[in-house]
Amino acid sequence: MTVERQDKNFMRDRLGAHRVRCGKMRNNLSNSELLTYYEEESEKLRVFARDRGLDDGNINKIVHKSLYGYVYKNVDCSEKQSSLNTFIRKYSALLSVLKLLFVLVFIVTGLFIAQLYQKSAVNFIIRNVQELIYPAMKVLRFVSLPLVTNFPSISAWYDEICLIENPYFQASDMYCWPCEEVRSVLDLSETAEPVKQLPHAGFPFIVKGKSPKVTLSDVQIMYFFNKHIFDRDASRVMSSDKSWNTIEELVHHNLSENPTYLRDGHITWRINRLEPARIVRSLFKRPHFFPNTVNVERFILIDEANSPPYYQPLPEGYRVFLMQTCGERLIILEPVPGCNNNCSRVSVLLQSSDILYYNSWFYRAKSMPVTNTSSISITYVGSY
Repeated sequence: MTVERQDKNFMRDRLGAHRVRCGKMRNNLSNSELLTYYEEESEKLRVFARDRGLDDGNINKIVHKSLYGYVYKNVDCSEKQSSLNTFIRKYSALLSVLKLLFVLVFIVTGLFIAQLYQKSAVNFIIRNVQELIYPAMKVLRFVSLPLVTNFPSISAWYDEICLIENPYFQASDMYCWPCEEVRSVLDLSETAEPVKQLPHAGFPFIVKGKSPKVTLSDVQIMYFFNKHIFDRDASRVMSSDKSWNTIEELVHHNLSENPTYLRDGHITWRINRLEPARIVRSLFKRPHFFPNTVNVERFILIDEANSPPYYQPLPEGYRVFLMQTCGERLIILEPVPGCNNNCSRVSVLLQSSDILYYNSWFYRAKSMPVTNTSSISITYVGSY
């Protein structure tokens, strides 16, 4: 091996050692200090190489080749490692929750199979794990915190009473006697306490002139004054017009001044979080004869004059009240499938300021347009 080749190898070794020292010093020095140190050490190497007879061209080639290989290799690896760390950090919480759900499904499936063959053993297990339910739910909530942190949009599920609704559910062995004698909606407008005058909780009734009058302009003003709250906790709407997906889009469209071509627009605005519900309640004031234990979930239904028929949403509580704050709608109470052979369909015209009460265990409410009207209808739906 020639002396020049030995010097080149020696210089490459010195550069490698120099890079190692720089890597170890990276956490202790600033970028400017690290650059100064690197320049000083590099100049020492150049002086050493010149003294050994190497020209500047060979020196530059050695330095450039060494640094290029080092930077290319380590930048590529660092980027891959950074992407891998980000992926692992983002989805590790999701994988943990999925594993926990898999274990829970496995346990429930095992208990179900065991119950088919050994009911006494299953009953013994259930009796002894009752006290573990609350701690287990606390652990599940603690485990799910990283998932909520990485996917904040799913925090809206926290206020959902039911994540997946069974469309085929039907109560069996229904006792339909509360609606069997109903032939019309009872008018209790002249009664101070209508709820106390009911024959039973399944009897529908109407109270005229007791609902607050709320127009679409009032709803728009309420939104503008509390925009940050509604955009955060109650922004989504269901609409017959695909261009209205949020309450902001609906308000800016201003349906009063810009009606649809056929005047058949329908919007369902669901509020199920406490802070926006409190604001909505201040505008749609609850009548005094309904109890204070009204559920947080409520709906605001906005219909143009020719809005087609639709079924009212099913709220959390089975005691449902409709407040017609603006316009008119014809409400048809249809018996639920388990009672349609025993009970009759009844209907009532809801005018502005009217309130309708019915029991959703026995009736499904269907909203229909009213002929010879041109005003926008606003219906507020609550339950307890």
